[in-house]
Amino acid sequence: MIDSRGLIHVPRGVRIAALSLLLVTLLTAITVTVHFTLRDNAADPKDTDWILVSMSLLHLALSGLAVALVLFYSEREVNTLALMQKTEEFLLTSVPDALARVSASYVLRHQGSQVTRLGRNDLFGATYQMQSGPHQLKVWVGLNVSRLFTIFWLNVPADTLPQAYAKKLQQYFEFTFNGAAKIGYYTSYEAAELEDGTHIVSIWSSVDAKHNLLTEPSRRLFWLQDLAMMTESFWRTLLRHELISPPLEPSPL
Repeated sequence: MIDSRGLIHVPRGVRIAALSLLLVTLLTAITVTVHFTLRDNAADPKDTDWILVSMSLLHLALSGLAVALVLFYSEREVNTLALMQKTEEFLLTSVPDALARVSASYVLRHQGSQVTRLGRNDLFGATYQMQSGPHQLKVWVGLNVSRLFTIFWLNVPADTLPQAYAKKLQQYFEFTFNGAAKIGYYTSYEAAELEDGTHIVSIWSSVDAKHNLLTEPSRRLFWLQDLAMMTESFWRTLLRHELISPPLEPSPL
């Protein structure tokens, strides 16, 4: 079937049947060609006809296999199940690989981070714990096909008004998120009280990439590297201002 953008999805059963038919045709053509080529009576005109037919089938099968492999297993596979699987791969492999290059400070720049995905993927995102030297940071990253999200939580100090602290954080992270805004990120600061009475400020930053990141490798690489750069800037700014990142796992409020 063809979707509204003209991209092709071939059901698994059709793929298996088509590949099986092409492989059988290929093996049959090879067998017939070898058989009539090695026969003692190779000068028989009937044998020549069989060889020509088998060579044509051989060429047809090889061409069909090449087209089928590109069609069935390329990035153009965009049915909903395939996109969900690609989202899982993005959260399980791509995001941790990108965040592993982040360091908490200039001194630790050659070490990168140890990244652990916490819990299961939720909705379309997951929480990651990053360890760089003695420093630790947790971040929630989500991808909804073309929309990329990051969420950081910071503790509100005692005897501090949460709303006032949220405004103060905007000043601290002005450079980090103003840079991100130049490529389309929108960042909001939300003061909240959790069920256990903890006061936090949730920093939610999102961007509409305007591309299907799950099927466009070059765009996916761009946004992953940009995510790593923004996270590194956030982390280093946090440490410079001696802000406190809570042990809780950030997530959408």
